[in-house]
Amino acid sequence: MEPWDYVTSTQMLTIPLDADNNPVSKTIPAYSDLILGIANTALMALAFAGFSANGRRTFGKAVFFLRVQSIDGEGSDLGTAFKREILKFSPNLLFSAAIFAISLFPAYPTQDFDALLGMFRDGYIPSNDGTIGFYVVWTIAALAWWLVPFMAWQGQTYYDRVCGCEVVSA
Repeated sequence: MEPWDYVTSTQMLTIPLDADNNPVSKTIPAYSDLILGIANTALMALAFAGFSANGRRTFGKAVFFLRVQSIDGEGSDLGTAFKREILKFSPNLLFSAAIFAISLFPAYPTQDFDALLGMFRDGYIPSNDGTIGFYVVWTIAALAWWLVPFMAWQGQTYYDRVCGCEVVSA
């Protein structure tokens, strides 16, 4: 017996073909990933906003004896706190949009079927031209987004300035 004698039809690679025996190039949009990413980010922001609205504090702020208030010294309302948290979690929204945009590319290569079979038979190694650079740029951008709030402008982070809030000692 050979190892390939155990292959069932569910384990075989199947690719849709057109009339000329070329792979069908189509997209598989990830609408569910986009909607779930937006919904999860909105729920996280709403939860954090609920914890920090009206003078309340999140666990981290309570540990460090901090609280968020508006510029006039009152506790921020739920709307302002939600806007502040959405700005903090906006990289998650960007990531969901990027995954959706990538899903709009064709799922299968547009090469002829013989070349496609040759790729699977001989082993397919994706090209890494620019891939490392992309990851480096994405990592730097993500780190900058999360580290920039620690750099204060006149005692406020950028999302506090946008929302008219400040973090003060409790």
